[in-house]
Amino acid sequence: MDNYNSLDLDQIKAIISNYLSIAEAKDYLFNEEVSFNPLIIKRNLSLTKEATQLLNKGLIVGFDGIINVNELLEKANKDIVLTGNELYRILTFHNHCNRIKNIFSKEDKELLLNDYLDSIYVENSLFNHINEIIDNNGELRNDASPLLKEINNKISSLEKEIINKATSFISKHASSLQEPVYYIRNNRINFLIKNSDKNKYAGYTYGTSSSGLATYVEPGIFVELDNQKISLEEDKLDEEYRILSEITYRLSEFSNQYISNFQTLIELSIIFAKAYYGLDNKAIISEINEDHNLSLEGVAHPLINKKDVVRNNYHLDHNYQGIVISGSNTGGKTVGLKTIGLSIIMSYLGIPVDADVSNIPLFDNIFVDIDDNQSITSSLSTFSAHITNINNILNNATNNSLILIDELISGTDPKEAQAISLAIIDKIKEIGAKFVITTHFDDIKQYSYEDDSILLSSVGFDLKTLKPTYKYYENSIGASNALEIASRYFSDASIIDNAKNYLDKKASSSDELIKDLALKIEENNNLRNELENNINEANKLKEEYNNQIKSFDKEKEILRNKYIEELNVYLEDIKKKAEDKLDSIKDKKEDNILNDIEDLKIEEELIEKHEFEVGDNVRIMGNNQLGFISEINDDNVTVNIKNISVKTKLDKLEFVGKRIKEKVYEPKTFKRSAARELNVIGLRADEAIEKVDIFIDDAYGSNYNNVKIIHGIGTGALRKAIREHLNKMRIIKATRNGDFHDGGSAVTIVEFK
Repeated sequence: MDNYNSLDLDQIKAIISNYLSIAEAKDYLFNEEVSFNPLIIKRNLSLTKEATQLLNKGLIVGFDGIINVNELLEKANKDIVLTGNELYRILTFHNHCNRIKNIFSKEDKELLLNDYLDSIYVENSLFNHINEIIDNNGELRNDASPLLKEINNKISSLEKEIINKATSFISKHASSLQEPVYYIRNNRINFLIKNSDKNKYAGYTYGTSSSGLATYVEPGIFVELDNQKISLEEDKLDEEYRILSEITYRLSEFSNQYISNFQTLIELSIIFAKAYYGLDNKAIISEINEDHNLSLEGVAHPLINKKDVVRNNYHLDHNYQGIVISGSNTGGKTVGLKTIGLSIIMSYLGIPVDADVSNIPLFDNIFVDIDDNQSITSSLSTFSAHITNINNILNNATNNSLILIDELISGTDPKEAQAISLAIIDKIKEIGAKFVITTHFDDIKQYSYEDDSILLSSVGFDLKTLKPTYKYYENSIGASNALEIASRYFSDASIIDNAKNYLDKKASSSDELIKDLALKIEENNNLRNELENNINEANKLKEEYNNQIKSFDKEKEILRNKYIEELNVYLEDIKKKAEDKLDSIKDKKEDNILNDIEDLKIEEELIEKHEFEVGDNVRIMGNNQLGFISEINDDNVTVNIKNISVKTKLDKLEFVGKRIKEKVYEPKTFKRSAARELNVIGLRADEAIEKVDIFIDDAYGSNYNNVKIIHGIGTGALRKAIREHLNKMRIIKATRNGDFHDGGSAVTIVEFK
């Protein structure tokens, strides 16, 4: 199978491999083959999409520090007792497995990624035990078992006894010692005793000093103690071996599951590497087009510097079987061909594509013939290599395949090459395969121009600067412009002039027709570019205008809040003055109090004589601000003062006059705290619509330009019901899918009029 390196896939994988920290994952990535199974393709895209969404939510998924312990697990399978250090390495791997599972524990259980997470096996009971008995240095702890603890205590006690006796021996027999120290040789305590006294202390000798004047002696009083210590240490080794054997045996029962865990983590790390690559390069996840149409808009070849790359739109729908790209050399024909092929292959692998829109059809195979395939070892010429490869393509392609050929037939006589090329195109059409072919042969251009099933396109060339524009144009013919390009390199202009003379002698009427048509199309393309620039400028002005509107709305909201704040301060001031007046009344004489009360009664009677109605112009007692009643509820009343609603009581109002009905204006109630998004995932359609109605009312009352409703993808029934309901509302301007960062088709963006 083609590894598609001629489409630069290996270079894309090399970039993605930089996001991988597991060494084996890089090998796995480079060996990952392109599958044409629709289920696998869709799964690859969904997995990368899920990983991207989780990273956008702030989830930190790292695979650093994960090492391959399969060799150690295989040893356990073969009943080879593992060391403490080896068990510690497996314990570390187990901890990574647990960590990865826990990262996703709170995420949506419907994620496809959960298939990987569910397959990660963890045996916490055993590894908790291993963690308790093995320290961070990979050594068994002294209390790894009761018996080991007992043995270690005895050894420690015995060592203290030996050291105390050794210290005492040095003190008592200093005159016999060459040096006042003791040595441990072969796990036995020795003293360097002068040769004249070496036989005074019985025991055993273990050689002489370098000077030959003293001998290493284990005095008799230490022999039994050393024997006991050696025996205990042998018991310790036996117990440690027993413990490690027991753990190794238990580990062997599920070592195969942990071997599988490593493969799972490799695959997971690759999925997230692709997601990280997409985020860093602002790339998108392709959508599968079930109608077998290809649409790439604003697409760029991912290996070209983003500052220099020219983005293009490529389409291949049911109206056409193939595309023929013509135009000058070095003008971008091959880049265009590679961009189309690479975008599809990357999508099949779940790799994000650098494009604004990427709708990809499902092919059963993609065949590629790009670059010089000359084979020295096979003694094949360039022509022979191309023919061999194309023959293989024609023998294996089906009506659901895609064929990509760069410079169809080269390396032989042009006339014969054109004839063979036309015959090859006829054969591809007979097979029914989709194709994209680049060429500079005029016969192929004319053939394509006359065939309605072929989309003839070109790459741009600026005749003023004599440089390619790398812009792709549909329904156009591109001249090779070889003479124009060559003129930039020949220092002797007569060479080009002479070449033009030869060309004029051989030019046919069809050649002239194609050349004239190419020039006219080039002029048309230039006009189109100018129009696109004008449209872009208009869009910039529109965006600037919208930003100014948003700024104005924000300033209006600030002023409104300021007014409400000032009004509240004013009302508080009125309230304070009223309280002060009441306090002053208390200080009046009784007669004055009675008079005031009488006056209040008269005022109250006057007020009670009028029955207030909605729309009455009123004044709140003690407040010179006029307003009108917008709502009455028993004794509670809402007064509108300059479009601000103020709550009060009926007995606090002073009737001013009837409000003219034609001038009644009921302002919207602003809810500054209304939410900007609503999540209805998991609800039935009727439940969701009920919540949507309340949400839309609040949002519209808050003067929002647009809001977001999260309904998920699922079967699409909930999204359809919500959008049909929204589109019936007169206040709704439009509904659309969210963009990539909003959640795509899982989200509906609602725009208000």
